[in-house]
Amino acid sequence: MSSQTATAGHPAQGYSSLTQALTALREEDPAFDKAISIQHIERGKVVATPDDLASKMYLLMSGKVNMVCTNNEGRRLVIGTLEPGAIFGEGALDNPGDPNIFVEAAEDVAVWVIPAHEARNMTMQYPILGWGMLQTYGERLLQVENSLEDVAYKKLPERLAMLLLDLSGNQNGLIKGVSHQSLADHLGTYRETVSAILRDFKRQGIVELGYRRINIVDVEALREIAGVWDW
Repeated sequence: MSSQTATAGHPAQGYSSLTQALTALREEDPAFDKAISIQHIERGKVVATPDDLASKMYLLMSGKVNMVCTNNEGRRLVIGTLEPGAIFGEGALDNPGDPNIFVEAAEDVAVWVIPAHEARNMTMQYPILGWGMLQTYGERLLQVENSLEDVAYKKLPERLAMLLLDLSGNQNGLIKGVSHQSLADHLGTYRETVSAILRDFKRQGIVELGYRRINIVDVEALREIAGVWDW
């Protein structure tokens, strides 16, 4: 099993306790409640532009988001996926951030937003915010390290097979709402390359393909391609 899969459960546990603590804090502290605004964003929509990340702090309360990096040619690469409880936005730390990175909703999400001028003071007043940001940075770094390891040592069919297993929860079943372009963004490759590999998986009877739909029909064969033997 890859290190990425092996560690997948740990941040979610920490994030869960953080969302509970933040919810309790908002209920108990009127000043904290007054400082935040609540936004609900549909899947596929932009949660935070590069300018937003440089001027606001975001607290992800439900759903998942992808941190996406673009280059001058417009190619996209998902450099991190964050779960409820993650805190992001370099504005709270007087850091201008990366102008090529934005955040996109991987699911329908709810975020609490704090303007930078409030966030800096609140980070000192409420240590849980600083702790949450550090935890989020640590998880982002771990994901980048795992991605680099996969790129260095695994071929694209292996990496795509592992991604499909992760998206399906390691089960036979339907993966909905995921485009070939989205898969390519996660793997740092071209949509055409992903489509060709998926067609080969289909030819082998491992998956069935439809519009934004991938049905895994032979999870054992997919595990074998991914090099995963013990889940």
